[in-house]
Amino acid sequence: MLLLVFTAASYAQSQELDRVIAVVNDEALTFSEYQVRYNRELLQNQDLSRSSDEIDIEVLRNLIDERVQAQVARQRGLTVRDEEVDNVVANMAKNNNRSTVQLYVELNDRGITESQFRRSLQEQILIKRIVDLAVNSRVEISTQEVDYHLQAHKELYSIDESYEISHLFVSVAGKSETEADSDLENVEQIRQALLQGLPFEKAVEDFSDGDKANGGLIGWRKEDQLPEVFLDSLRDTPIGGITDVIRSANGFHILKIHAKEGDLKIVTQHRVRHILISPARKGLSDEEARILVADLATELRAGADFSRIARLHSDDETSATLGGSLGWMNPGDTVAPFESAVKLLEINELSEPVKTQFGYHLIEVEDRRKKDISQELAKQQAYAEVYKRKQRELFQIWFGRIRDSAYIEMVAEL
Repeated sequence: MLLLVFTAASYAQSQELDRVIAVVNDEALTFSEYQVRYNRELLQNQDLSRSSDEIDIEVLRNLIDERVQAQVARQRGLTVRDEEVDNVVANMAKNNNRSTVQLYVELNDRGITESQFRRSLQEQILIKRIVDLAVNSRVEISTQEVDYHLQAHKELYSIDESYEISHLFVSVAGKSETEADSDLENVEQIRQALLQGLPFEKAVEDFSDGDKANGGLIGWRKEDQLPEVFLDSLRDTPIGGITDVIRSANGFHILKIHAKEGDLKIVTQHRVRHILISPARKGLSDEEARILVADLATELRAGADFSRIARLHSDDETSATLGGSLGWMNPGDTVAPFESAVKLLEINELSEPVKTQFGYHLIEVEDRRKKDISQELAKQQAYAEVYKRKQRELFQIWFGRIRDSAYIEMVAEL
């Protein structure tokens, strides 16, 4: 329920900072709270040049909406620690090229106390927490939804790909399903032989039912000249690599990529495993954790099995169950000190202990490759767009329900 009450009095003549300007359920909102909300918005936009001498009705509406959400959060028993507020203040000060002290002084000059500002930030963190709990955690997205979105938004894939490829083909024309299944087993064995070093040209000569000229070389083909089933595999295969076995209506195919062109996103990927020793999780001091990780490094260099040590000691629970494996990692997937160490390591070389905010790491790079991640980025973008739409829809339903059940009265002097 929303009541709007506006008077014609001039705000500029008012000196009462704590006069009530709105009521939300059983809580009064004061003008000083409005000023805090207004200045927080300026800080987030890195613009402290504007004045808050007049009430912006949109800012007031936002303040009311936030109070409704914060009340629900408190009813659910959610809380915020002082350290969390400290971190937000420090980041705001940094983004506005000020120290924390300078920031508080400037806010005080605007009539906003440190405690008022911190309460406002605490409310913001509470709101994020309740939205995560009531809305974001309930967003469900299927692989099919992402695929449909990609099909409807081809521009996400608009990279004008071209591939130089060779082709090995085993026909199943006129064969029974049993015979085709037998052929599939044979083609899988051919692929394994290729992975173990069999020259592609030799495999084409011995096994292919297709064109054997030039070792099966097709040459350059644009994406619109290739079947979609080929493109799916080609996008996932690095330059110099061979695809998985591809099934089509007329047989089985293996492709080798010699080169790629287009607006491709080629990155260096690293297949990494690590052991994390977290002082907090193990109840150790920093020095004790450093000594433990050094001892583990000595064991590994003496021939201990990395997977076994990771399972026994690593505090990264997800990778520990996989023997420390993090799989293939793209640039930016991890924190800077970890990534810097990965780039400097040779294949199968064990790092010295690397310290990050998570603790101490022992890192090993198992393999390194160049990979086109255009398709992966397109899928990530599609997922993000689907998520944003569904999250917005769920939020509107949830917030509409709690706002409709709230008593709201705005009493603003303009």
